Amino acid sequence: MDKTPKTAIRGMMSYVLALLVLGIVAGAVYTLYGHPADPSEQPAAETIPQKAPAPQ
Repeated sequence: MDKTPKTAIRGMMSYVLALLVLGIVAGAVYTLYGHPADPSEQPAAETIPQKAPAPQ
């Protein structure tokens, strides 16, 4: 079997590196701008109905 060409290995490495960088950038953008806090909106925890205590 022939050895894998170095250009193919470099191509795969640059592809993986580009995906990693893109994921980090997308995560940072989502963290900063993805979910702005709306003061008029209730937190999700307040909208969940609480169970009534069990009768004794």
